[in-house]
Amino acid sequence: MNSSAQTEIRRLAEGIRHSLSLDDGKLAGEVRTDAQNLLDRAEDRLGLGEDFTVVAFAGSTGSGKSSLFNAVAGLDIARVGVRRPTTSRPTACVWGDGGNDVLDWLHVPERSRTWRESALDGDDQRRLHGLILLDLPDHDSTAVAHRVESDRLVGLVDVVFWVVDPQKYADFSLHSDYLTKLAENSANMVVVLNQIDKLSVEEQKAASDHLAQLLQEDGLRETNVRISSAVTREGIPELRSILADTVDSNDAAAERLLADMQSMAKRIRKELGEPVAPPDELPGASRLVETMSDAAGVEAVAQTVHDDYIRRAYRKTGYPVLAWMQRNAPDPLGAKHGQDRDELVRASVPATTKAQSAHVRLMAHELITESVSTMPRAWQNDAAAAEKRSTDELSDNLDSAVTAVEITRRTPGWWSLANTLQIVFFIATIIGIIGVVASALVAAIGSGTLPTWCWVVSIGLLVLGVIGSVITSLMAKSARNRGAREAADEVDGRLRDAVGHVAQSSYLEPVKRVIAEHRKAYELLG
Repeated sequence: MNSSAQTEIRRLAEGIRHSLSLDDGKLAGEVRTDAQNLLDRAEDRLGLGEDFTVVAFAGSTGSGKSSLFNAVAGLDIARVGVRRPTTSRPTACVWGDGGNDVLDWLHVPERSRTWRESALDGDDQRRLHGLILLDLPDHDSTAVAHRVESDRLVGLVDVVFWVVDPQKYADFSLHSDYLTKLAENSANMVVVLNQIDKLSVEEQKAASDHLAQLLQEDGLRETNVRISSAVTREGIPELRSILADTVDSNDAAAERLLADMQSMAKRIRKELGEPVAPPDELPGASRLVETMSDAAGVEAVAQTVHDDYIRRAYRKTGYPVLAWMQRNAPDPLGAKHGQDRDELVRASVPATTKAQSAHVRLMAHELITESVSTMPRAWQNDAAAAEKRSTDELSDNLDSAVTAVEITRRTPGWWSLANTLQIVFFIATIIGIIGVVASALVAAIGSGTLPTWCWVVSIGLLVLGVIGSVITSLMAKSARNRGAREAADEVDGRLRDAVGHVAQSSYLEPVKRVIAEHRKAYELLG
């Protein structure tokens, strides 16, 4: 057998087995049964090896199928008669030694088996060595058991030769019940227009062309159309040649199984439906994270960090007198000064309201519903169950995520420098004021005249102190605001990342696992 075909058969078989391992309800019962039967058949057929190729002659009552079978075999093996139906059980003709294991698997009765060769044949039959040719019961037999047997064997053999006659080659039941349904196996089928001895040359061509057109409409674009007559033996050598080529290629069994596997894979894929995008890839995912962040109080924490930074920075870098006056200003963390300040930051988070929780749940539900809306109902139910479990744990997971984020209290080095400069300029201002006041008093009382340098030094220290304090305060204010924004933005980003992680791992991940399981089942059948 073709090794690449066998590899593809095994790959598709794994995909089908995976589909069968899915929970009940993911596949229809009929599909499950047919898929399991196909796997069993593939395993059995591959296990029988490649020594024999099985070809069946199938057809309706009166098509001359058994006569054609005898003509191709060169022996009167199949029973031919006027009374209908004639063929009640499969008849086998085997070229070469062996084949009993294949015939046993096909359930062909031992009394219906014939080995086709004798010393009189010489090498006439050598090209057909390895062929098992079956004459099947009529597929339109009035006997139900005959139709069932014909259908069973059509599903097992490697190649089917459909034998039709000029009167019934366009029969609706043949095309709708068999040929159309086997379109995937068109490369492993040959349609034979038999009994052409009853037609003129022009009628033969017209009927053959019409039959080819009908097969195209059935989807059998790779199916050969041949003409034959068991009476005149026209077309018999060509049919034997096709059979010999089929045996020589040694690919018929693998090609039939591969076609059946591909057909089943498409059938299961159709049941599964197209894979869908996970919810985190939809536009609504970012809005959900934003809403969850609001519910978790991320903005409030960031604002608290901002205000706390401003307060602490002002105490260190503000103008000493003003900073001292602000010592009793309201603390953004309230009066809870007995706790660690990091704990106080987290304690400032407002409790999630019922309205916020409801809004988050609604947005999440809409996002997940949108994501799985095109999946089959069974998969939607799984997604809904996963969503419910996640929703029940949402509040706890959000709280845990927010409280797990470490909030680092920044104390930049420039605070100390600014504090030092503020003190120096404040002292310079005080000394300058004292010097100017003292010089003015001395001059006012008239007790003497101070040296000019005393005025210069006093005024210089005063001006330096005032200007230095103003410049330092302005620069410190700008740095405080910038630092507060950076601290708040950093905390905001880390908290939103944490919330996003909750949205992914705790909320959307269970639903994504359902979607991933569906995608895997679909892609394994590709």
